[in-house]
Amino acid sequence: MKGLVVVALGAILIWFGLTTGGGRTEASGPSAGEGEFLDQEFGDATTYSEDEGGYDDVGWQESYDESAAADDWDEPEATQEPYVAQSEGLPYGEVRPPVSTSVQDPTPVAADPPPVAFTAPTDSPARFDEEPSLGSMTAVDPTRLATLLLEAWIARDSSDLLLYLTEGEGAELPAAQQQIVAAYWEALVGRVEAANERLPTIRAGNVTSAQLALLSAALDPPGQRAVPQYASSGRVEPIGLAMQMILLEDEARSLLDAREYARSAVAWSDLMHREIEAPWAPHRAALLAWGKELAKAQNNHRFSRRGQWPSEEIRVQGGDSLTTVRKRFLRQRPNHVICTGLISEVNDVQKYVHPGDVLRIPTDRVNVIVDLDARVVLYRHGDEIVQVWECGVGKPGSETPIGVYTVGDKIKKPAHTVWNLPYGHPDNPLGSRWLALLQNGRNTSYGFHGTSDPSGVGQAVSAGCVRMRNDDVNELFEILPMGAEVIIQE
Repeated sequence: MKGLVVVALGAILIWFGLTTGGGRTEASGPSAGEGEFLDQEFGDATTYSEDEGGYDDVGWQESYDESAAADDWDEPEATQEPYVAQSEGLPYGEVRPPVSTSVQDPTPVAADPPPVAFTAPTDSPARFDEEPSLGSMTAVDPTRLATLLLEAWIARDSSDLLLYLTEGEGAELPAAQQQIVAAYWEALVGRVEAANERLPTIRAGNVTSAQLALLSAALDPPGQRAVPQYASSGRVEPIGLAMQMILLEDEARSLLDAREYARSAVAWSDLMHREIEAPWAPHRAALLAWGKELAKAQNNHRFSRRGQWPSEEIRVQGGDSLTTVRKRFLRQRPNHVICTGLISEVNDVQKYVHPGDVLRIPTDRVNVIVDLDARVVLYRHGDEIVQVWECGVGKPGSETPIGVYTVGDKIKKPAHTVWNLPYGHPDNPLGSRWLALLQNGRNTSYGFHGTSDPSGVGQAVSAGCVRMRNDDVNELFEILPMGAEVIIQE
């Protein structure tokens, strides 16, 4: 599969020159951008009509009812006050400008390297905030170049990048900066010898130490790369960030193919964190595609009792159920949040357990990030993303308010009492589940819920709540404990 990338980048490498001197040659042969797309769905793309919405997601007042909950629900009942509808949400911040529109939601192509042996990487001291940007001494916009570089890798189509570097602002880059882009591509597609030949020109020019560290890591065998990290505060250099993300994506795939599930999961998680923190608009299609690959790793890691994750063990005693096991664990850790659905999921057990069974209880604190720009729900254990779902958010004038919340009441089969619509009514917009959001211990008018119209998922259509497909919110309902932290961010 990596051969497709070599074909797609042929024109770039010809133009950059095949010697270490960095001289340019006139492009010839077939045009770049002949890489193929992998047929893969990225979610429902149907446009939602606001005329079809018609219902507030706020003002729902039904309190927790034992008869409506799961038979084995053991989480504490929360005192529910009536929700207070808000006429408008909190204001949005500045929306990041969109990246190139020449490729619409390109589909990542999975590479097919053979399984490799894994060597645990060591951290690199390279920092991305200590030196000038790659394009700072030219007219090149580093964020523009970074997004084109990353999009070319995601799409396996280098045509826009080639056009920018030959006829656009990128043509003004010095030879060393052009050479490091070419060498980086060559290293990642397996042309290590060709990439090494460019090093003298690169080292003699104006490139940052972070970029050199990333090129050095890319020259290592897949699965054995120490991906340099950048500082969590301060100015982030866009070109270096894009290079790091490309390396993380390639490494995550290689580790997944090698069945190094824990390392692969961490790499996918780091990649998605970088994307939602980046100074460019998030690439939603890529995030959702990466989430599918992450799920393959996490099904053998965080969602497997054989996974390498922090836990405590509890031996099942006579007469125990998942409820009593949970309560016994909480007597040891009273400030922890855990639910029976999560215990069931990570141990691959159903409703019943047997004396002598040893259950692992996750000790990393469960939390969720809702990113409004990307319109995704990121379910995490500690700082590691475990699951990703697409979501709908508040429409203009009823924006989903940013802030820090905790999970309150969890309701199965919710009725919409403001509209006097029972569960299952075709006009009830709440879908199959409701998870209330509290702030400072008080109910808000917001929450996670399913939907009777899945075409609105991925759109800005709600009255401020976080809409999810019913199957997705059902899964979140089972594994997200009451009291878990929820961060809603732009």
